[in-house]
Amino acid sequence: MAELRREPSRRNGVTMVNSEPTCELHLRMSGQSHDLTLRLHDDAPSEDEVATWMREGLVIPLHVSESGSSALRTVLVNFATVAIASLLPYRAGRGVDL
Repeated sequence: MAELRREPSRRNGVTMVNSEPTCELHLRMSGQSHDLTLRLHDDAPSEDEVATWMREGLVIPLHVSESGSSALRTVLVNFATVAIASLLPYRAGRGVDL
C-alpha cells in the first residue's frame, strides 16, 4: 500500500519550495495522445512503486511544481487511468538529464 507523504509547511496558503524537483514523472493517460509531465518533490518513487500504483489502480497524492515557479502544490493522480509511466532524473535548464 502506498504511503502518504508529509506536506511542507505553508505560509499564507501557498507552499514555497527552495529545492529543485527530485525527478520528472511522465504519464500517458488512457485515451490521450500526449504525456503529462509532473516535476516531483520529496522522495522520488521507484519504478516498482509506480507499477504497483498502476496495477492496483491507486489514487496517490504527489507534491509537484510548475516550470518557472517556486510554488508547490499537491495533486491527486488516479493511477487506474495511467497507460504508460516513466521516471526521469530532473536537471535544471533542459528539465531532464538523458
